[in-house]
Amino acid sequence: MKNKKLRGFTLIEIIVVIAIIGVLAAILVPSVTGYIAKARRTHDMSSGRKISEDVMSLLSEKEDAEKSFYASSKAVTNPAWHKTDPVTGDPYDLIVIAVMNGGSGCNGAFWNWTETEAEHKDFVDALNLDLGYSGTDTKIPIKYQPKGAAKPVNRWFICYRSDDVSEIEIWVGNGGSQSQGKGEPMYRAYPKPAY
Repeated sequence: MKNKKLRGFTLIEIIVVIAIIGVLAAILVPSVTGYIAKARRTHDMSSGRKISEDVMSLLSEKEDAEKSFYASSKAVTNPAWHKTDPVTGDPYDLIVIAVMNGGSGCNGAFWNWTETEAEHKDFVDALNLDLGYSGTDTKIPIKYQPKGAAKPVNRWFICYRSDDVSEIEIWVGNGGSQSQGKGEPMYRAYPKPAY
């Protein structure tokens, strides 16, 4: 019998293979991470569109809800609600009507809309009761968390612009504390998302 010498991989061959795998991973990981962030933003835009459609449907069907929605006797006092249009650069104020938790860390106790002023109570009650936005079965989680954000994005906001009441805007932002009111809208989710 002939003695066959078994030959394995050399150290250099293994190092070359590991280097190639490392280069491929360095190329693919940022790309995959970008796709994940885009999917999360798309989810939030879709949720924002659904909320907006529900609000528009409610406003067209219930006159009391519409009166309550546009009843805002207070001037905008929260500096967090002063925004700049990303396209035109023009400043405007948001009139925030209702807020709802959307953070993944929420324990489920606050998964319904809350009014920012007592005048909006009829609208919010109709939104929660007639459209089923009440209880833990109606969670609308916020998936996208921007890099470098000082505060977590964990709350939905139903708003309209003080200069254009015809367009409903859905924003996401941080929850804030009682001293900050109902929180700060940070990014518009619908329409014309501004992430």
